[in-house]
Amino acid sequence: MKEEGKTWCPAIEFNETERDLILKAEIPGVEIKHLNISAEPESVSISGIHDHHKSSAEKELIPSQLHYGQLECNVPLPAKIEVNQVRAELIDGVLTITMPKVNITSTASIK
Repeated sequence: MKEEGKTWCPAIEFNETERDLILKAEIPGVEIKHLNISAEPESVSISGIHDHHKSSAEKELIPSQLHYGQLECNVPLPAKIEVNQVRAELIDGVLTITMPKVNITSTASIK
Protein backbone atom coordinates (compact mmCIF):
# COMPACT_ATOMS: atom_id res chain seq x y z
CA MET A 1 0.00 0.00 0.00
CA LYS A 2 1.30 3.45 -0.92
CA GLU A 3 0.41 6.72 0.69
CA GLU A 4 -1.09 9.48 -1.40
CA GLY A 5 1.57 11.87 -2.65
CA LYS A 6 4.27 9.24 -3.09
CA THR A 7 5.50 8.00 -6.45
CA TRP A 8 4.42 4.47 -7.34
CA CYS A 9 5.11 1.98 -10.13
CA PRO A 10 2.25 -0.12 -11.49
CA ALA A 11 2.33 -3.92 -11.52
CA ILE A 12 3.78 -4.99 -14.86
CA GLU A 13 3.99 -8.07 -17.03
CA PHE A 14 6.72 -8.29 -19.67
CA ASN A 15 6.62 -10.74 -22.58
CA GLU A 16 8.44 -11.30 -25.85
CA THR A 17 7.52 -12.65 -29.26
CA GLU A 18 9.85 -13.21 -32.18
CA ARG A 19 9.12 -9.68 -33.42
CA ASP A 20 7.97 -7.65 -30.40
CA LEU A 21 8.51 -6.86 -26.74
CA ILE A 22 5.14 -6.48 -24.99
CA LEU A 23 4.77 -4.69 -21.67
CA LYS A 24 1.46 -4.63 -19.80
CA ALA A 25 0.85 -2.43 -16.77
CA GLU A 26 -2.13 -2.39 -14.42
CA ILE A 27 -3.28 1.20 -14.02
CA PRO A 28 -7.00 1.14 -13.15
CA GLY A 29 -8.59 4.55 -12.81
CA VAL A 30 -5.88 6.33 -14.81
CA GLU A 31 -6.95 7.96 -18.04
CA ILE A 32 -4.77 7.73 -21.16
CA LYS A 33 -4.63 11.55 -21.30
CA HIS A 34 -2.86 11.51 -17.91
CA LEU A 35 -0.10 9.16 -19.12
CA ASN A 36 3.24 9.82 -20.78
CA ILE A 37 5.02 6.92 -22.46
CA SER A 38 8.61 7.51 -23.49
CA ALA A 39 10.49 4.92 -25.52
CA GLU A 40 14.24 4.81 -26.00
CA PRO A 41 16.10 2.09 -27.96
CA GLU A 42 16.98 0.26 -24.73
CA SER A 43 14.25 1.31 -22.25
CA VAL A 44 10.64 2.40 -21.90
CA SER A 45 9.22 4.76 -19.28
CA ILE A 46 5.66 5.24 -18.09
CA SER A 47 4.71 8.28 -16.05
CA GLY A 48 1.48 9.99 -15.17
CA ILE A 49 -0.93 10.80 -12.41
CA HIS A 50 -3.86 9.06 -10.76
CA ASP A 51 -6.11 11.69 -9.24
CA HIS A 52 -7.96 10.85 -6.03
CA HIS A 53 -11.55 12.00 -6.48
CA LYS A 54 -13.25 11.66 -3.12
CA SER A 55 -16.22 13.76 -2.12
CA SER A 56 -16.14 15.58 1.21
CA ALA A 57 -19.13 13.47 2.32
CA GLU A 58 -17.17 10.22 2.01
CA LYS A 59 -15.63 8.76 5.14
CA GLU A 60 -12.84 6.17 4.79
CA LEU A 61 -13.82 3.00 6.68
CA ILE A 62 -10.60 1.09 6.05
CA PRO A 63 -7.24 2.40 4.81
CA SER A 64 -7.22 2.62 1.02
CA GLN A 65 -5.08 0.09 -0.83
CA LEU A 66 -5.41 1.98 -4.11
CA HIS A 67 -2.48 3.93 -5.54
CA TYR A 68 -2.95 7.66 -6.05
CA GLY A 69 -0.63 10.46 -7.08
CA GLN A 70 2.39 10.38 -9.36
CA LEU A 71 3.22 7.10 -11.08
CA GLU A 72 6.59 6.45 -12.63
CA CYS A 73 8.22 3.31 -13.96
CA ASN A 74 11.35 2.83 -16.08
CA VAL A 75 11.91 -0.60 -17.63
CA PRO A 76 15.23 -1.59 -19.24
CA LEU A 77 14.71 -3.68 -22.37
CA PRO A 78 16.52 -6.94 -23.22
CA ALA A 79 16.68 -5.99 -26.93
CA LYS A 80 16.78 -2.72 -28.87
CA ILE A 81 13.44 -1.50 -30.22
CA GLU A 82 12.19 0.58 -33.15
CA VAL A 83 11.25 3.69 -31.14
CA ASN A 84 9.13 5.27 -33.90
CA GLN A 85 6.94 2.13 -34.18
CA VAL A 86 5.97 1.72 -30.51
CA ARG A 87 2.20 1.38 -29.97
CA ALA A 88 0.27 1.82 -26.73
CA GLU A 89 -3.36 1.18 -25.83
CA LEU A 90 -5.30 1.36 -22.59
CA ILE A 91 -8.22 -1.06 -22.25
CA ASP A 92 -10.07 -1.79 -19.00
CA GLY A 93 -7.25 -0.42 -16.83
CA VAL A 94 -4.48 -2.37 -18.56
CA LEU A 95 -1.90 -0.42 -20.55
CA THR A 96 -0.33 -2.52 -23.32
CA ILE A 97 2.83 -1.21 -24.97
CA THR A 98 3.95 -3.13 -28.06
CA MET A 99 7.55 -2.46 -29.08
CA PRO A 100 8.90 -3.93 -32.34
CA LYS A 101 12.47 -5.17 -31.97
CA VAL A 102 15.19 -3.77 -34.16
CA ASN A 103 15.84 -6.13 -37.05
CA ILE A 104 19.51 -7.06 -36.80
CA THR A 105 20.71 -8.60 -40.02
CA SER A 106 24.11 -10.12 -40.30
CA THR A 107 26.27 -8.88 -43.12
CA ALA A 108 28.64 -11.10 -44.97
CA SER A 109 32.24 -10.05 -44.71
CA ILE A 110 33.86 -8.90 -47.91
CA LYS A 111 37.04 -10.75 -48.84
